[in-house]
Amino acid sequence: MNSDPKPARQPLPKPIPQWVDALWLGLLSLYILAGTAAVPFHGDESTLIFMGRDYYYQFIEADLSKILYASAQTNPTEEQLRLLNGTFPKTIYGWLAASSGYRLDELNAQWDWMADYEANQAAERIPAPALLMRARLASALQLALALLAFYVLVRRLSDRPTAYAASALFALHPSILLNGRRAMMESSHLLGMLLLLLAGIWLMHERRWWQYLLLGAAAGLAVAAKHPNALIAAIVFFACFSHAFFRALRQRSTRLLVQAAAALTAAALIAPLLFLLLNPAWWSAPLTAAEQTLTMRTDLLRSQIELYGGYASANEQLAGFFQHVFVGQPQFFEVAGWADYAAISEQVGDYAASGWAGIAFGASPLGGLALLLLTASSSIHFVRRRQTPAADRWFIAVWGSGIITATLLLTPLPWSRYYLPVLPFVLCMAAYGITTLLAVVWTGINTQVYGFTRLD
Repeated sequence: MNSDPKPARQPLPKPIPQWVDALWLGLLSLYILAGTAAVPFHGDESTLIFMGRDYYYQFIEADLSKILYASAQTNPTEEQLRLLNGTFPKTIYGWLAASSGYRLDELNAQWDWMADYEANQAAERIPAPALLMRARLASALQLALALLAFYVLVRRLSDRPTAYAASALFALHPSILLNGRRAMMESSHLLGMLLLLLAGIWLMHERRWWQYLLLGAAAGLAVAAKHPNALIAAIVFFACFSHAFFRALRQRSTRLLVQAAAALTAAALIAPLLFLLLNPAWWSAPLTAAEQTLTMRTDLLRSQIELYGGYASANEQLAGFFQHVFVGQPQFFEVAGWADYAAISEQVGDYAASGWAGIAFGASPLGGLALLLLTASSSIHFVRRRQTPAADRWFIAVWGSGIITATLLLTPLPWSRYYLPVLPFVLCMAAYGITTLLAVVWTGINTQVYGFTRLD
């Protein structure tokens, strides 16, 4: 007879107080903001701040004729930029310039990609340092808000430790930091996308009428931030509708399906209406403006491929996807000639040595392969885990397969910022894999030390 006493029952650990979450996210946000001044310059920062003149036209001069789409626009360059890009970032930059006392004629000119750095500098196409810094801080603040939305999204899908890990991976990712700190569109893009994803998963769980309205509003704002978010909207709406369809099928309820279809249709109508409200350039001829926007975006991609070289084969696309998503080294500039500019090389060196550039978790082909395997295995584990709510598993399956397929097939250039939309999914699944492995190890330690696997 075994007389060994049973191990003492260990008390449950005290729950982590909520203020720790705020402290954690605050520290990560400070890291994002701290590196803003050191980030190397990009020519698109000039162009986005140049586009801020629309704020002056609309809100200071109150002259919509300078913004409304017209087939014979007196300034075709401004109109092209106006149609090609979202309104949210440029409006912020324009408001910052105006509120800081800059006159319209004091804004920099658009960056000329056919000229070198010195020629652009001589032509006053680089923003005033103070204005550039304010615009970057506004962009970095949006990235910090995107971090908060990502934390809430991951915690809703998984648990607190996974949300901690995912938010750290997000806030320290070199490509996210580099592009999100610059006075460009990427932080607005990520913020709009993550708010849209959050609205989608919230709706799938609770299905309240106002959440359908919120989903439509989030979609409209996201697309106004950057047009490619229309793809994210399509993925989220499909996830919500297909989940409602399968739920109605299981319950054999036509009424549930009709209600969900009607509510999602209403949400789908709110999105373009809000987008239109935020895009005064479209007000005069919305259908023609939409058609012109699609034509211009197609022409732009074609010209970029011709000028800078696109992928020549499917193998190259796969290699580019692996390099920019899983290896994750920052791409400081897309145009090779920028490596010859002394000012840019100095900025890149200072930024890399500053300690604010983040951590490349792949950093090498071998590390990238490890991150790929972790993401793939974690995704499969999450989708197959029966303890996880069906809505979460379906959301991850649709989000992951949709964004990976679309990014892989529709990205024509080896530019890392074009791969930003897929990174939140990869980081979410990588964090889930890390915390799942740690939980297994911790359970094994408890088993060896205390003789049981679970503390009730």
